[in-house]
Amino acid sequence: MNGYADIIGLERRAGPRMDRADRAKLFAPFAALRGFEESVHAREARSVPRPEPAPDRAEQLDRRLRKLKPGDRVTVTYFCPLTVENAVEMGEIQCATGNFVALSHCDGTLTLTCARLALRDILDIGAR
Repeated sequence: MNGYADIIGLERRAGPRMDRADRAKLFAPFAALRGFEESVHAREARSVPRPEPAPDRAEQLDRRLRKLKPGDRVTVTYFCPLTVENAVEMGEIQCATGNFVALSHCDGTLTLTCARLALRDILDIGAR
């Protein structure tokens, strides 16, 4: 009638009981990368939409870029794109401090000793 007919009447084996905490560990989810999930959630929390610069701000940045000379020490605040959600570019606001190396309008980049940044991502430039 059922597939358990041969074992249904057997006596249950008694053995040492497992502690509840140890038993719970058997059913805990496996996390191969400890802390990975928390790191992902922390990064999501810091993500912001790409800021749109005001027209006067773009002119101000352009003036600062033109004044830079090779070797000038600067701190650049820039947008670092991470994802696109619902057609909105999301990312983090970061800073890089280094010596100015070059400005290339051809490929739209600013090169520092420590980073190469897209001009469209630059939010602010400050002298150090």
